[in-house]
Amino acid sequence: MNKQYLPVFLIAVSPLASYLLGRFSRALGALAALALCAGSAFVLDFGSAGLIPALLLFLWVLAALAHSLTLNSDAAGSGTGDLKLRAARAAVAGLEGTLRDLKRDFAALGANEKKALTLYSAVKLLSEAVDLESAGKQFGRYVRDYFGTPDFVFYVYDLNSNTPELFASGEGNGFSSWDMVVRLSGRDPAELSGALVSDAERTMLVPVRHAGGPVGLFALRFAPDAFQREFLAASAEEFAGEVSFAVKRIQLFRQVEWLSQVDGLTGVYRRNALDDKISEEIKRAVAFRTTLGFMIADIDHFKLINDRYGHQFGDFVLKKVGLLLRSSVYETDFVGRYGGEEFGIVLPRADFAGALRKAEAIRTRIEGESFSQGFDTVKVTVSIGIAHFPRDVSGAAARRQDGAAAGELIARADAALYKAKETGRNKVVDAGNV
Repeated sequence: MNKQYLPVFLIAVSPLASYLLGRFSRALGALAALALCAGSAFVLDFGSAGLIPALLLFLWVLAALAHSLTLNSDAAGSGTGDLKLRAARAAVAGLEGTLRDLKRDFAALGANEKKALTLYSAVKLLSEAVDLESAGKQFGRYVRDYFGTPDFVFYVYDLNSNTPELFASGEGNGFSSWDMVVRLSGRDPAELSGALVSDAERTMLVPVRHAGGPVGLFALRFAPDAFQREFLAASAEEFAGEVSFAVKRIQLFRQVEWLSQVDGLTGVYRRNALDDKISEEIKRAVAFRTTLGFMIADIDHFKLINDRYGHQFGDFVLKKVGLLLRSSVYETDFVGRYGGEEFGIVLPRADFAGALRKAEAIRTRIEGESFSQGFDTVKVTVSIGIAHFPRDVSGAAARRQDGAAAGELIARADAALYKAKETGRNKVVDAGNV
């Protein structure tokens, strides 16, 4: 190659060198191109090559250099943009993660707040309840919302009988009876001191204790996806601990209610409760077109017992007769003290023959008992009068809602009792034969 054209070649390729070096450093590319151009122009004699070709070559080189610098600038800008885009995407991903965490924490906070409100409402309900039946239904809804399961029962131990009584239950049918609760506990549930969890059956028994003694018991069953053993056990014990004093109040309220309705001497219901029961069962008999039996049992010669053996022995006789009457009837029957030495017995859905058999069984049982206290032992008999609804009540009284039917039913049973007394005592008389 002619030495004259070497500078021309170097000038021509300087834009390429500038572009290649500019990929690593724009400053280095620009300096390299300027050095090549300057050095070559100095070596090259423009005059000998002609002014016009030299100027054209120089202008082309400047344009090529500018273009190479622009390409490198765009490439560098593109690289910077990619870095910024990746950084922005990472920031967005971080913000999305933070937002998810905040949503999760907010949801957990909302759930905890809802549970705290439910617990507060449950305690408030039990602390203020007067109508225990309605309170039990509402309390059941609170238990369902708090634990997230409809399959549960809650028992309160009765202070009078020391037996568990169902207070609230859910819609599930996993707990059909107290016997099932006993089976799950494997012992007397009243002995439980903490939550008893069965992983196999996904059940939990949670005792409610107050001042060291048992006052109630939760039995809960959970769905497979909702059974979180440790969390549920801790939550259940917290719930039981918070409601314990309110459950104790329910116990005491029930005891006071029971004492207000039950005769303290005989253990049977008082006269006001007996009257209410008769009216209630007459309304039910009218609504469902069923029958109702009512009997009055009177202790024979009770005044002589008091006069001969003293009132303390008379009270003993009344108490034992009350016990014998209660143990001689069905759970659905109702025994109350009618007055003095007289007892009333309500027999829902009883037919004539069935009521007569039951009255005879009561009379025979009392006649066969020996009433002993200290050195005193006597035999006691009763006379019984029976009446039936609607047989012994007028149609006009049965249709009225003012207690006239109850009054007629009691009067007919009393007339039958008087007939039994009049004809020798220690016998049963049906009002239909009077």
